Amino acid sequence: MGVERDSQTGVWPTPDAVLHWATVAAPQGSVCAVLMPAIKATLREMAPGQVLEVRVNDATAREDIASWCRLSGNELLALAEEPSQLLRAYLRKEQG
Repeated sequence: MGVERDSQTGVWPTPDAVLHWATVAAPQGSVCAVLMPAIKATLREMAPGQVLEVRVNDATAREDIASWCRLSGNELLALAEEPSQLLRAYLRKEQG
């Protein structure tokens, strides 16, 4: 799947906050049920337009995060998958 950068600037967004979500012994793909509420709660504390970097050690969260952004109105700016199975997603909180 590789790496995707911000399509407008070609560089990684600068996050205003970071949510590090590491699962231990969780079946791959089961992260969505707890990760999406954590993202929502973190964004609730942020100002509109700010950027959240989500770090999760389950690469299957890629589609869950993309779908959640489409449904919630928050913008998915960029995604990166590290060789260590770490997924980084950059989300911009909706403007209002």
